[in-house]
Amino acid sequence: MRITRGITWATAGIAAALVAAPLPALADETTDAATGDLVVTRFDDRYADGLFDASKTAPSGDVDRLNSSSAAQLVDVNGKRWYISADTDGLYRFTGIPVGPAKLYLGHPNAPAMERFFDATGATSAADITPVPTTEYFGPQGTVDVVIDEDGEERLIGMTALRLVANVQFADGAPAAGLTTVELGSGDSWYPASEYSFRPGTYEAFEGYSYVRHLPGDLGVRITAPEGYRVAGATAGDNSTFTVTERDGAYYFASTEVWNYFWNPAFTVTLEEVPDTVRPETTLVSPTTAGPAPSLVVQVDATDDRGLQRIVANIYRGGKLVRSTQSAADGATSASHTATVALADGDYTLRYNAQDLAGNISQTRTFAFSIDGTAPQATVKPGRAFTVGDAAGYDVVSFKLFDAGKIDKVTINGTVKDLSNNVWSDVNFVRPGTFGAIVGENTLVVHDIAGNTQTLLFTLN
Repeated sequence: MRITRGITWATAGIAAALVAAPLPALADETTDAATGDLVVTRFDDRYADGLFDASKTAPSGDVDRLNSSSAAQLVDVNGKRWYISADTDGLYRFTGIPVGPAKLYLGHPNAPAMERFFDATGATSAADITPVPTTEYFGPQGTVDVVIDEDGEERLIGMTALRLVANVQFADGAPAAGLTTVELGSGDSWYPASEYSFRPGTYEAFEGYSYVRHLPGDLGVRITAPEGYRVAGATAGDNSTFTVTERDGAYYFASTEVWNYFWNPAFTVTLEEVPDTVRPETTLVSPTTAGPAPSLVVQVDATDDRGLQRIVANIYRGGKLVRSTQSAADGATSASHTATVALADGDYTLRYNAQDLAGNISQTRTFAFSIDGTAPQATVKPGRAFTVGDAAGYDVVSFKLFDAGKIDKVTINGTVKDLSNNVWSDVNFVRPGTFGAIVGENTLVVHDIAGNTQTLLFTLN
């Protein structure tokens, strides 16, 4: 707006005098600095959609309304402070303000922690609004940057007091306490939520010593579930149940469903265990060789990240189950199954696995082995070509050895004579001084490769 000052004549006499004397040259017309107006509409967003529209009714029955409860201040481009109250229309009209950047200050009707301002100028939905920060200017004030121009400026400033909580629970309804990964969001911002000390499993975001007040629009919650769990779903509501949608791992409802703009709606988020699809792992500790062995000593170790139910080791012969052994693990994440099994001589297959608490069964592995529980045989070779003397005393003696599982070695009085692992073998021409033999009583021990033994006593002359 431009203001122009002119010149007026005081009296006719003066005019006549001026006619009689030459007039001095008039100075050019003076022009003041350009000015403009600012109109501020301030409203309570009681139908919480971020817009000023009194035709829409909140679930509580309330509607948007102008708020003229306190004065507004403006600091112009020259640093001058303008202080006004709302007019009879409920609007704040600043007139004749020098053009240029200025700051608008709006007082909080309660306290900064109790409400939040947002700029809804030109907005067609809550997605278009922007938060208004609070700064100190004669106390805490909502602060809006404006640029005054000659055509005039308008600002539409809304106020909200929305809070938001999340009740997090497990599938059985027990509160999920102690989480540190709960966030509550609004206006494209996310705020870490803390658990109420007096109410386990209930979380709200805080700023300083008070609650976060959320902008209208989509109100959201997102949670990084603890290990072994996932978010099963979320519901929300206050005095009624809201429509909740999921996108990008977060859950949302529209603030327009909230009872009123100063209300405290709540999410209920349910966590469930992630289905266990991971098989246990097993290790065969014993046997480690195919044998033969006189008996079977089984040890199977197993592990599972959630917990084991049992470990099984079954013995088959010719494809037929001969013996089943198992141990309960009682939910341990690692366990061992051991068993000593007496079996008839022959070839066998061990099949072993483990089952976890979810019913997953490890890969069934096999191990082939053989059993030889029969002691080897040792007899004195007849005929003077091999043996001279009798059981009462030998000048020289020879022995024939037999084992179906093969002879390993013999010892005479502890002296070892290794043999070539055949079914048939012999020790010939034993006399004092050979193979550890002595005059008098001697002890012969025959070993098969399974570890079975036979002992014979003989006397040498």
